[in-house]
Amino acid sequence: MTQQLNIVIISSDHYPDGGASANRHLAYSKGLCELGNSVTFILLGPQKDKRSSFDIDGIKFINTFKKNPFSDLFKNHGSLISVPSIPDGKNQLKKLINRGKVDLVILLDTHLWKLLPFLNLCKRHGIKVLHERTEYPDVALKRGLVGRLHYSLYRRFILARINGLFVISEALKKHFEGQVKTIPVQVINMIVDPARFRSQDCNQDIKSRYIAYCGAMDIEKDGVDILIRAFGKALEQIHNAGDLKLILIGEVPEPNLLGKYNALIKESNCEGRVQFTGYVNRENIPGLLNNAAALALARPKSKQAEGGFPTKLGEYLATGKPTIITNTGEIDKFLRDGENAFIAIPGNIDSFAGKIVKVFNNYQEATCIGLNGYDLVQGDFNYLQQAKRLNRFILTILKS
Repeated sequence: MTQQLNIVIISSDHYPDGGASANRHLAYSKGLCELGNSVTFILLGPQKDKRSSFDIDGIKFINTFKKNPFSDLFKNHGSLISVPSIPDGKNQLKKLINRGKVDLVILLDTHLWKLLPFLNLCKRHGIKVLHERTEYPDVALKRGLVGRLHYSLYRRFILARINGLFVISEALKKHFEGQVKTIPVQVINMIVDPARFRSQDCNQDIKSRYIAYCGAMDIEKDGVDILIRAFGKALEQIHNAGDLKLILIGEVPEPNLLGKYNALIKESNCEGRVQFTGYVNRENIPGLLNNAAALALARPKSKQAEGGFPTKLGEYLATGKPTIITNTGEIDKFLRDGENAFIAIPGNIDSFAGKIVKVFNNYQEATCIGLNGYDLVQGDFNYLQQAKRLNRFILTILKS
């Protein structure tokens, strides 16, 4: 019989609509609950749900964020806005510890000043602590002297004192094992909850066939510019493009960037075929992805891509639709071009365009490949399978 644990997670993220990171946290927490554990989040950041506590999928959330003068002062500094909530967060954790409701604490933030107060509290009470990282430190931190100083202090006061670390890729595991050799490191790969993608409902009035992209609209991370150019090239080669569109799901952060994209759309001869949805609620995203003819992610090579693993890839595969991606990071450890996905060369517009053409010039075969990708969601990337792996790691840490 599985040991039932009281697991407390400290986070400054937004739930349930915090994007890829929040989806990941919710997926493995749901799995941990289904394995018989109790999972409670102590939330340091602002939430849409202003209640002091609420529940999602059996997970309890305690909201400690209160609007105060610091909220406006830090509104343009996401890493600082939750600092005033730390005292209340500590008090909530103390209450749970005093009631015997804490077996282990997981820290999700990456900044020293958010982690240290909770780590010190846990150490005083003999509570073991796990920490999660999904990116290389030099991606998440500021560059230059400030970033190097912060990481030096983080290594000394956080990494050297936690009881275990879990990461999203083998590359990150190797990195952190090289940094601190005294703690165990476990890979908990990309996670997706297939149940989220059973719905076909969406509020967007899109009548034509479309390729969908969902995520950050900046150029560096996911290569939206490459995707637009490749889409324009592919339209010239698809036998029956008809009314095929490219739907970009997400908010463009700056008006100037939207202007650049519109100029690029015109230059790529796909005016009227590219649509920006703007912000979309989490509950409407599965319908938009499910209703797409294909899903696309033209992520270029980068330090972030090397160490991370795109959560949206799992969401794409969960639809069972053809998925067109680039070969970055550890994607080729799980996916094979022409077997369960269509894999292009990173940063190569012609290569990505060729994969789009291949999908739509033989769509029946492409749908079979999409269904093969769906099988990965039921196995390697399934939230319950990854939660079982995390649960075993937690039990190992508690016994050590």
